[in-house]
Amino acid sequence: MAEYFSARGLPVPRELERNPLTDWRRLSVIAAAILVFYIGLRITNPDFSRANPEYAANVIGQLLHWDLRILTPQNEFETFWDTAEGLMVATIFLGIVATGFSILVALPLSFLGARNIMSGHPVTAAIYIFVRFFFTVIRSIDVLIVVIIFGVLIGIGTAAGVVGLAFHNVGVLGKLYSEAIEGIDAGPLEAITATGANRFQVIWTAVLPQIVNPYISFTIYRLDANVRLAPILGYVGGGGIGVLLFQSIQLLQYGAAGLIIFMIVVTVAAMDFASAQIRKRLV
Repeated sequence: MAEYFSARGLPVPRELERNPLTDWRRLSVIAAAILVFYIGLRITNPDFSRANPEYAANVIGQLLHWDLRILTPQNEFETFWDTAEGLMVATIFLGIVATGFSILVALPLSFLGARNIMSGHPVTAAIYIFVRFFFTVIRSIDVLIVVIIFGVLIGIGTAAGVVGLAFHNVGVLGKLYSEAIEGIDAGPLEAITATGANRFQVIWTAVLPQIVNPYISFTIYRLDANVRLAPILGYVGGGGIGVLLFQSIQLLQYGAAGLIIFMIVVTVAAMDFASAQIRKRLV
């Protein structure tokens, strides 16, 4: 097979030998992607003919004309927690509490879902398979569906939001934690095992010191994601500021809805910045 050389006499990488205009593999991938996109357009058949630019511009204008009355109680029966900022604070803590509950369940289960911890015996291997399957199942159910189900079981409100969000995050954090354990250096694990230490002693001395930083990083990442997701839970009965946002849109109170959206954007941006700074310092 002929080998190509550059002007300096160095071998040309095999990837650069193929002409992108005649490489049938790349062209077939591009053609397949275009075909799938075309089929998707035919199936979904998005109809933009009913769009009304004038009405859309009017709504956007109302969203930017904030209604500041939602920042204060409207009557003697309302308190701070009925205002937009009170509900925003409650929404943040909804995400925090849900993350805390999910950690309590996912943390111990993650050791049972780590192959390098549970290998070596048929019983522990079976437990590993069951736990990882459990993580996969509950992670595959979208959090909004989970909140709807718990809204029926325990009633709509923040309880359904907390339990539903925590339930979904057990699967997510459990998988992340388990993979962090499986990615540790096997040297200390084998050395401690060779001394005759039991499984608990191996985990305490060889595993825990290596997973502290990854666990903290994953937890902060999920906390950030949960706070971003928490406002949406109000649309399906999960409580928080999402309920007020949904009501404002339903009642065509776009000034209030615009202010709520702005508060959510600022809160999410602040949480994202804070979590990024914390994760950076853990590296």
